[in-house]
This record gives sequence, structure tokens and C-alpha cells, in this order.
Amino acid sequence: MAQLMRVCAWALPLLLSACALGPPASAPAQFDLGPAPALVSASAPRAQQIDVTAPSWLGGTGIAYRLAYQDAFRREVYRDSRWAAPPAVLVAERLRQRAAASAGPGAVILRLELEEFGQVFDTPTQSRVLLRVRAWSGEAPGALKVFELNRPAPSADAAGAVQGLSRASDELIDQLLAWAAQK
Repeated sequence: MAQLMRVCAWALPLLLSACALGPPASAPAQFDLGPAPALVSASAPRAQQIDVTAPSWLGGTGIAYRLAYQDAFRREVYRDSRWAAPPAVLVAERLRQRAAASAGPGAVILRLELEEFGQVFDTPTQSRVLLRVRAWSGEAPGALKVFELNRPAPSADAAGAVQGLSRASDELIDQLLAWAAQK
């Protein structure tokens, strides 16, 4: 009997720790901006150089959101969903794709600073996406313009953030290329 008690005392912690571990966690889903729209603009300029930067809080791959109805100053990220690359990289690649497909005259230098790229919940069931950049066209430091898009998200979850930010990115790129064409 004493030997059985010693075996149980040794085996019980092992069994409990195995139960506590549970099944292995699955990797977070990874998202990008999806396929680029097949739009070719005859008036949009080609891009000679595109630089997109972002502050440190946008340097990771987390899909960010804010619960504005609770604490608008607190930034969160979805636990089970991630961007395939930091938002600045995704936006830069999409902009390069679109600018390379353009048939417009001339070539421009575009510098962007991504200031906001996330989802904002105004209520627990209603959200919107917010995308804001500062843009410079050419080498002149005074050619600055701020672009901000604030659009309803298709749904109040990570999938809605991804879809909304993808659409907002494409809309922003259209506006950027139209603006750069006027320079």
C-alpha cells in the first residue's frame, strides 16, 4: 500500500500538468491586403521611389483596434489574427504594385509616414477603420499633405478590420497617385 501511495504521489503531478497544458495552440491567422485591384490609370504617375515609414507602435504585425466606447487611449491587438508583415510594408508593396501598373507620364518620389492603421469600436457591435498618412511628393520638404480615411468596417471583428483596411488602403493609394500626378 505504501508503494502504491508513492507511485500515485509521483504520477499525480505529471497527470495534472499534462491536463493543464491542453492541446497545442494553433498559430494565429495571417492576413495581407489581398489581391491588388486591376486598375490602371493613364494619368497616375509612375513612382521612381517609394518610402513608407511608421512609428514603433505600428512596427509589429498585430492587427490593432481601440475600444473607443471604453478607453479611446488604449490600443489592443487581436490575439488570433496577425498581418503577414507590418502595415507600412503592406501599404508600400500595394503602392509599388499600383504605381508600377500606371501608364502616366513622368516619375515621382513619394514618402509616406503611416500614422494610424487600425480599427475603432464606437460600440461593442459597430466599428470603423482608420487610416492616416502624411505624404510628401518629390524632394521639396514643403510638399506635405495629410490623408485620412475613416470608413465603416464590414464587421466588428478581425476579418472586418482586414477587409476595411484593405479597401481603405486602395482608396488612399488612388488619392495619393491623383495628388502626385498634380505635382
